[in-house]
Amino acid sequence: MTSPQAAPTHRTAKGAERLHSLTAAAAELFLDRGFHAVAVDDLIARVGGSRRNIYSHFGGKEGLFIEVVKQLCDELTKPLEELNIADDEVREGLFSFGRQLLQTVLQPRTLELHRLMVAEGKRFPELAQAVLHAGHFKAADILTSWIEALQGKRSHGLATHLPARTLAQQFVNMVVMEAQLRALAGLDPQPLPADQIDAIVNGAVSTFLHGTQAKRTTHERG
Repeated sequence: MTSPQAAPTHRTAKGAERLHSLTAAAAELFLDRGFHAVAVDDLIARVGGSRRNIYSHFGGKEGLFIEVVKQLCDELTKPLEELNIADDEVREGLFSFGRQLLQTVLQPRTLELHRLMVAEGKRFPELAQAVLHAGHFKAADILTSWIEALQGKRSHGLATHLPARTLAQQFVNMVVMEAQLRALAGLDPQPLPADQIDAIVNGAVSTFLHGTQAKRTTHERG
């Protein structure tokens, strides 16, 4: 497998625009058809240019595929990185984070990226891992930092005997796992209506904050 390289650059604005058009078109084709069904000539027919340019900038189709997946991972990560919940109350912050996370996970391009990496994971294991890190793991990282900040305060309502990372991972799992699997399996129509997304996130927030243990009565405590 060709090793991932730094994103190619071009000295002129026109050249940079041509590279952007090429990677954008390649992303659409790879997501739609998979790696093997896309030929270099398909890209040339769509955006112009030549085989020489593609091999010069990317080293061939594999190099172009690597660059495309890296850019798609950046797209996947960006919405959560830009979300500001630092000053939110616990429930409000969890809901905002969970909603943005689920909206990102259920985007058509994100779902297609996951399907692509399942199909190509054996050939490109590093890229399959990069998708996991850009999605699930990155979400847990961001939420871990937020929970750690809350645990440093007195009145936050979150358990302090559990590591922030554990709490973050559990919340991400509750928000994402079933909805993502149902979407990938085609069980739910996409895009999922906003009220259904809100219901999933609200359920995860409530379960996360309150758990499933029934409150003990006065008689039981006595």
